[in-house]
Amino acid sequence: MNINCFSVTFWFNIYKEHNDLLSILQKEFKNEYNEFNVYDYTDNLVTPIINAINDKKMTNLIMSQINLQYFMDKVTMDDFDEFQNKVLKIYELLINNGVEVSHSALYINADKILENGLDIITKHTINKNFINDDLVDITLKLGTKHEDLFYKIITILNKKQVQLPQKVDENGRIIPIPLVSWYDAKTEQEMIEISYEINDKYSFDYTKDYHTTEFYLNKMLYLLHENFEDDINNVLKK
Repeated sequence: MNINCFSVTFWFNIYKEHNDLLSILQKEFKNEYNEFNVYDYTDNLVTPIINAINDKKMTNLIMSQINLQYFMDKVTMDDFDEFQNKVLKIYELLINNGVEVSHSALYINADKILENGLDIITKHTINKNFINDDLVDITLKLGTKHEDLFYKIITILNKKQVQLPQKVDENGRIIPIPLVSWYDAKTEQEMIEISYEINDKYSFDYTKDYHTTEFYLNKMLYLLHENFEDDINNVLKK
């Protein structure tokens, strides 16, 4: 299984002291980001106010008025310890600067090369009345609760890696993909894409005055690392 990225999202009440936090982020992440971009406030609360990108390490930190997201791309499971350390460091910075984290979500995106991915997804999960030769794509989403504390959300879909011949018009402009027929396309490989999320929104929804604590954040990180492959294999095989 090929791991594509790890990410974390921290959700909090409206926060507008980004300038105070900016210097702290610059100091703590000075070895990762050369520059932090700062944007004006808008009425859209999820519009980024702070954004930093590292093309070499393939990481991205984005903060809006109500959340902070950290992405780590082009990774393997060997990078999980580094990701975990970053998650805990960011959480600590938020808490130490007066940001109460309402709830958090941890996420892995992966893919697995499977020539018969569509058949594997449908074999044990879809009503047989819906399975016929006309079925070409499927997305399966499963949401479960874990220990009355967390949600686990698994999304699986079949994909094809396709090579399309580039086409240009009479003026030499590249014709966009939606206008190019797949008739001459070459399927290089088939695969399934997997999204796996663990969050404590369940506790936030059903526990009065709940906030993410370091204990529960560590517990979610542990579950993400230890249960990921088993949970995915259970869906695909059982």
